[in-house]
Order: sequence, then structure tokens, then C-alpha cells
Amino acid sequence: MADWLRQKWSLTVIGWFDIKGRFFYRLISLGMISACIPIILAGMMYYQISVNDAYKKTEEESRISLTLIMDRVERVVTGIEQESFQLALNPLTANSVSDNQFREKYIAQRQLLDTFMLKKNANDLIAEIILYQNHSNALWTLEYGYLQVNDYKYKKDIDHSFNVSSKPQWLYLPQAQEKGFISFIRRLPLMSEKDPDGFLLFHIHAEMLKSYMKDSFFSFPDRSLRILDSEGGIIFRSDKPSESAGTMDKNPNIENIMHSRFKSGIFLAKEADGEEILYSYQKNPSGRTYISLIPKEYISRQVSWIRWGTIAAALVFIAIGVVLSMFVSMKAYSPIRQLMKHGRSLNLGQVKSSNRNEISYIKECLNYLDGETNRLSTYLRKLEPGMRERFFRNLLENGYADRGLLQKECTDLNIPVQGHYIVLVAEVENFHKEDRFLLEDKAIVGFAVANVMEELLKENKALKGYILNFNEGNGTAIISGNDLFTLVDESLKYAGLLCSAMRQYLKFKVSIGIGRGYTHISDVTVSYREALTALRYRLFRDSDPILYIEELENPRGKCGTFYPSKQEELIVAALMKGDIAEAERALIYFMQLVRQTKSYTFIYQSYHMLLSSVIQAIIQFTERQGGGILEVSENNLFDQLKERRTSNEIFDWFTEQCFPLIKKMTEQTDQTQIAKGQSDIMLICKYIRENIQSDISLTQCSELISMTPPYVSRLFKKVTGTSFVDYVVRCKMEEAKRLMLETNYQIQEIANLIGYSERNLNRIFQRYTGLAPGQFRASLR
Repeated sequence: MADWLRQKWSLTVIGWFDIKGRFFYRLISLGMISACIPIILAGMMYYQISVNDAYKKTEEESRISLTLIMDRVERVVTGIEQESFQLALNPLTANSVSDNQFREKYIAQRQLLDTFMLKKNANDLIAEIILYQNHSNALWTLEYGYLQVNDYKYKKDIDHSFNVSSKPQWLYLPQAQEKGFISFIRRLPLMSEKDPDGFLLFHIHAEMLKSYMKDSFFSFPDRSLRILDSEGGIIFRSDKPSESAGTMDKNPNIENIMHSRFKSGIFLAKEADGEEILYSYQKNPSGRTYISLIPKEYISRQVSWIRWGTIAAALVFIAIGVVLSMFVSMKAYSPIRQLMKHGRSLNLGQVKSSNRNEISYIKECLNYLDGETNRLSTYLRKLEPGMRERFFRNLLENGYADRGLLQKECTDLNIPVQGHYIVLVAEVENFHKEDRFLLEDKAIVGFAVANVMEELLKENKALKGYILNFNEGNGTAIISGNDLFTLVDESLKYAGLLCSAMRQYLKFKVSIGIGRGYTHISDVTVSYREALTALRYRLFRDSDPILYIEELENPRGKCGTFYPSKQEELIVAALMKGDIAEAERALIYFMQLVRQTKSYTFIYQSYHMLLSSVIQAIIQFTERQGGGILEVSENNLFDQLKERRTSNEIFDWFTEQCFPLIKKMTEQTDQTQIAKGQSDIMLICKYIRENIQSDISLTQCSELISMTPPYVSRLFKKVTGTSFVDYVVRCKMEEAKRLMLETNYQIQEIANLIGYSERNLNRIFQRYTGLAPGQFRASLR
């Protein structure tokens, strides 16, 4: 071992010092520069691209994370607000704050507290519900029941509640905050311009609400989150929840966000202390703003490994490049001596040595090798199997317009021009439902199919041919034989064996299209196209895996073509109702009708027309609900349908992907519109109370918020729990009772004041209260 190392070292050193001249050192320098500059440039480019990708990834993850947090928190907060609104609409709650004798109505108080308890039990976030009556200075709570404010343990919170604005809002009360509560207050009665008779107060567990702000998908250890109301007041702050609760955020960047006209955004800005922060924000229709703050230092820490990794990799490659440049230059600088020595040692006599210089000798040797290389290349190209495959691929896809060129290539590749040829195309069915492979694995599946086809063709003594794989999950066989009729029969048998072998060995179901037989090599293109056309007939002949074009096209027997528009309407109607089962039954009958036409073009276009009608219906539905078509366009439904080739694949796609997607979109649109329409319904309720003396109609109120009357009627029922007509009648009856109690107007005058005739007032009032108007007034007096 030591002798071997000594020998190698001696050869290296001697070889080094045998090299003379400055050009050698220039060659080494040039090699070093050539190795270092690309590595440095590539490292800088890689680092810059990696840093930009890291920043973009952080921005995208921050935006997605904030959206997820906002959706979760907003569902909780909106649920609390809606619970408060529904409780405020409860007649028992509304009467309790305006009735001076409510303290003496113990049964009503018990019912009120039971209602509070139901609300609390239905939502784990609710810790306490408080109802305050202003004129009696009394309150009702779940913890203490009925008591006077002066006897209430947390009197400071009640006093503080009077200093807030009249609109419903979230706030931190001093004593409730010490117990870990965040509060939501709503003045009573609703939509009253007068001084409030009291208020409804919900105490919510702040820590439970904070848990909804944790992101389980993306981790940002140094991130802080803030939730602001429409005026910029802090509702919640994750880093300092108690210090800034209820105050205005004076951060200039956050003030810019509040004044921005955009609903969402992300930007990098400096703080007062010079620290750079990545801000990302989302605004919702309720006026709340969700803001995420991520320090740039955190992002820099994430990409620091890229910097050092790039530097380390660049240094390693530079070192390798320098070493290789030195040794390669040393070896490459003096090839003449080595080549001459090797050439003389061969002593084959092909190139005679003479007194010419060594350069001329090497040139003659290279010319000799070049000639031998050309002859060897020509010989290898003739033997190369890939040339035959490229020839057939070009023949099938493009054909040969020049018969002379076709004749020449067939001669070179030893392929008979005259003969009997037929083309088979085998395609795997329902590849989209294969759990063993991904869609990107079609090339692998096509390779496996081609191998099975080739093995079966070798075993068949009566057939010869070539197998091609176009990397599309299928295989193509160009089969030749001595007799045309025998070729067709043997090809059909071969197709049957292939179907059985695919089921047995690869667990695949394949369909095989077979073109007609022809007697010239140029007609192979026609037979291939006929085989592809035969596969199209699977749209209405999917029970037979072997499709021979001669049997399909000759006995046509087509029925009259008519589009089943009635079944299309049934499918669309069922989807709009969310009835997937009914839509599937209608789709089955739809497919049976179009398959009777036995026309591939008509059947294929019918499925596209059906999909167009479904998409048009969902677009119209979303537009009526105030939505858009973004989710429809993102799914590329027509491209997905185009990939399905058989009727079974098309049916599975409609029932397993298209119909559930449509149902999901209709449900999401309806739920979103209900939340959005809550403020509109509150506006209508206010309008009804302020114009109770007039004849109020649903059409009039619908025009007020620019919506259709049927939709407003449904939305009003979902938000308030009562119909529009019942709500108007109830408001008019409440106004009539007030006028009877507080004024001396005659019944006819009261009827005129609320927009009724005296007869209608008597009838509706008695149905509403159980007493005639006169009896009701007499009972009060």
C-alpha cells in the first residue's frame, strides 16, 4: 500500500514539473474562474429566489391563517350577537324593561331566568346574562336572580355600562375583566330613539374566546393578533389582553388599516422603534377588523439557514472546482506525449508512423477514427429498434404525404409496404378511480399495458406486429398477417386474451378499439383513427370491452335525436333543492334517453349541455343570493367532464363530484346570505316601527334594501323567527295598546292612526289579545 501511494505521488509530482510555460498557469486560472463565477452567481440567485419564496410563503400562510382565525372567531362572536338579538326580540324580555310592575310578576321573572339559562346552556362561552331595568334600578341575573343594583356585587360594571354608546358593542367592564370575562351589551328596547329602558348584558369567557384565535395549521411563535371594532377600539389583543382592552389603538399603521378602503391586505411597515412588522388584515361586514402582526426578524430567522446553507454549498463547490481545475488542467495540458506513447504501444499498423511531427500524426489518427465512427454510427442506426417505433408513431399521428419517403423508410427499416395491417388501441377504463396510481402515473400504466400486449403477441404464432406506448395510459398494436379475414378473426381473439390478461395480472378493465384491415402500410393511419373512433362508442355500448369499427358502423339503426330537456329540468330542480338522490334518478333516465340515439357526437354534446344548464342555474342562484361565480370557474368542470370517456365514468363524475359540489355551493351561499341579511332585516324592523301608522307592504320594504319580496320574506323568517306579516301585525297591536293606555282617543281614531279600519282593528285585536279593544281599555281602567 505504501509503495502504491509513493508511486502515485511520484507520477503526480513529476507530471507537474514536466509541464513548462505560462500557458499552463493561465489554463488553471481560467478553469478556476470558470468554476467559481457560475457557482457564485448561481448561489446568489438561489439565495435571492429562496428568500423571496420564503417571504411569499410567509405572507400567504399569514393571510390564510388570519382568514381561518377570523372565520372561527366571527362564527362565535356573531352567534353571541344573534343570541342577544333574539333574546332582545323575545316579548318577555321587551316587556320586562318597560313594565313597572314586573318586579311583582314572579312567574314572568321565573320564565325570564329560565330563558337566560337555556341560552347559557346552549353556548359554553356564555358565563352570565344580566337584564337591567332602568326606571326601577333593578336587575335579573343567572347567578343572583332578582336584586337591586345597590345590592349587586359588581355594581361598578352596571354603572360603567351607562357610559357606552347606545349601539350594541363588545367591551371590557372593570370587575368582569378581573374574572376573565369580555362583555357584550345591547340597549333595550331595540331600534328606539328614546332613552333606553334598560340593557341586556352578556359575560363571555375571554380565555375560551382566545382559544379560537389559535391556528392549528400554521405556527407563528412571535405573532400577535388584534381584533378592532369599527371605530378602531381594541376588542381583543393576544399579546397584552388586559392592558389595552377597550382602548383606541394609536399605532399609525393600524390607523392606516382602519382608514383603508380595502377589505383585506398585507404589507411590511416600520414601527416607532424601527422594528419592521409584517401586517396582514381582514375586514368583515360587521365592522370588525382582524389584524396579524409578525416581526420581520421572525421571517429572517426562517431564511437564515438558506443564507448559511448557500454559502457553505458555494464554498464546497468552489473548493471542488479549484481542485478539479488544477488536476484536469495538468492532465489536459500535455496530451500529445500520452497519445503518442499509447499509439505506438498499440502497433496495429492502421496509421504508419513517419518522420512527420507529432501533431500531424495525431491529426491522421483522429481522421481515421472519425471515418470509423461514421461507419459504426450508420450500422448502429440501422439496427436501432427505436427508429422503427418513431417511424410508426409518425405514421399513426401524421401520416406520410410523400409516398417516396414512406417507401424509402420502410425499405431501410425492413418493413413490408404491401401486406395486411390492422390497428388495435387498448385503453384502461376508470383510471380516475384507481387507488393504486395517481393521475401522473399514466405513463407507468401505459408501459405496463404495452408490455402485456407485446408478450401476448409473441405467444400468438398467427400474428406479427409492433407495440407502441404513447404514454397516455394505453397501448397501440399494429398487427400484420397473411390473409385479411384471418387477420380480423385472430385480432378479435387476441383482443379477448388481452382483456382477460389485464384483469388477471394487472387488475385493470380495458376497452379495445379495432380499426378495419388494409393492404398498404400508408392505410395504417386510417385504421388507427378508426380504432379511436370505435372507443368512442363506449358512450352507449359500455358492456362490450371489444369494439370493432366494422360491426359498429354498418348496422347503424339509429333512433331519432331529441334532447331530454324535461329530465334536465328535473335534475336542475333537484340540485337546487339539495336532493342528490332525486338528481341521480333523473340523471339515470337522462342517460338512457340520449344513449338511444346511438350518436357519439349527440350524446357527448348532451352531457355538456346538461352541465351548462346546471352551471347556469347555480350562477343565477348565487347572483340572487348576492354571491358570485368564482368557485364555479375555479373547478374547471368542463375540463373534468372532457376527461371521462365512458358512460359509467361520466355517471360517476356527475354523482360523486359535480352534484356534491353544487349542493355544497348552494348551502354555503344560503348560510352566508343569512348572516349578511341580518342588518338589512334590522333596518326593516326599524322602518316598520317608525312608520306604524301607514300601510306597510312587503314590496315597499324590499325596495328599501334593494331585494326581491320573496327573498326578503324568507330571510325575515330565518332571522327573526316570525313572518313579515305577523311582525307588522304585532307592532301595530303594540302601538294600539299603547294608545289605549296613554291617550283618550276613540277606537276609530286609534284604528286610523295605525292604518286599519275600525272593523279590522276589532277583529285583529281580539285575535291577538283575546279581548275586544273596548274590553281591553276597560280592564286597564
